[in-house]
Amino acid sequence: MLSAAAASFRVSLLTASLALLLCPRPSLANDYPTPVIADYVIGCMASNGETQEMMQRCSCSIDAISSVISYDTYEKADTIMQMRLVAGDNTAMFREMTMLKQAVDQLRLAQIEADFRCF
Repeated sequence: MLSAAAASFRVSLLTASLALLLCPRPSLANDYPTPVIADYVIGCMASNGETQEMMQRCSCSIDAISSVISYDTYEKADTIMQMRLVAGDNTAMFREMTMLKQAVDQLRLAQIEADFRCF
């Protein structure tokens, strides 16, 4: 038979474990796939300079973006922005639809926040 102190300890441990499992966690850069992070940093460095300092700033930038928007939102907005660059009538919807513009605006705001934090 368990003593009262041991039973109380087990209940406390179980409660703490459940609380940790059920608490929502903030978005982390690790939610973004490694190839996406690497591609962002490489592109950022190509635009801003290929130095150690710029690598740190570009890494900071994608970390800041990931703290503001989810990977799902990032992926959608990035796809929309790439499709806007394709000429032709078939891609006009990517330039004109309000709903798609809102997704791109979220990414642009996250990028502005990243610029303030990292550059």
